[in-house]
Amino acid sequence: MIINYLTIKDIQVLAGVSKSKATSIVREMNNELKEEGFIAISGKAPIQLVREKFPYCDLSDEKIRELKEITV
Repeated sequence: MIINYLTIKDIQVLAGVSKSKATSIVREMNNELKEEGFIAISGKAPIQLVREKFPYCDLSDEKIRELKEITV
């Protein structure tokens, strides 16, 4: 299964922040997408954008699968 989006909970674990901070991060990324004319899904952020915004985190496909197992 291809994973295209990360949820607020995923961002929370990835960045080690509170739920409210993760929510504001996702909201900010979605606002950027909307400004560029893309469709944004509330509560989710595209993995490509997260990889761009969090270059210091290991977001390889394997790590994302592990992250999804943790947050389920």
